[in-house]
Amino acid sequence: MLNVFHERLEKHRLIAAIKEPKALEKAVKYKDNLSAVILMTGNILTVHQYVKLLHDAGLPVILHVEKIGGLQLDQYGIDFLYNIVKPFAIVTTKSNVIKKAKQKKMFVVQRVFLIDTEVYCQLEQSVNDSAADMIEIMPCRAPDFIRKLSLVTDKPLLTGGLLNTEKDAIEALQSGAAAVTTSNTELWKRSIHNYDTIT
Repeated sequence: MLNVFHERLEKHRLIAAIKEPKALEKAVKYKDNLSAVILMTGNILTVHQYVKLLHDAGLPVILHVEKIGGLQLDQYGIDFLYNIVKPFAIVTTKSNVIKKAKQKKMFVVQRVFLIDTEVYCQLEQSVNDSAADMIEIMPCRAPDFIRKLSLVTDKPLLTGGLLNTEKDAIEALQSGAAAVTTSNTELWKRSIHNYDTIT
């Protein structure tokens, strides 16, 4: 699935954030415009079904583990994800979860909320020491910081949050993000890949 993700990312720079089950069908409907999905809904009884549905449609699933009801993020929980749910990747804000997932050789996205300059400075100093494979910056409306971070790390950057328009998405991509993430289903209808011009 890693190769599929990279191939799709070359064509489409948009990742759908799925926050409710009814959005699953829309993600499948507009899959030709998406590189992947971040799954942010479900519980330990339904998450495997949701991941399978999306993977069967050819969409790599990045599972936001802190949003899954009933999931304990201890070693048993990580084993459950790895052996049963089998998402393409996980996203988390927690360094201890990153460490446990990497012990299983899972692909991991670290989500960071840029609430102030101090958080950014800490991220800049530690980004290359992080075991995560990708970094997601929240919110996306911080193009200057995305640009600065892209100059100090080779790790691909995702960004999302407060993304309302295609113009916002393109600005983030022009600033160095590999892809943007959004729950705005109207944007899922657009193929956001040509980020040299704003239409």
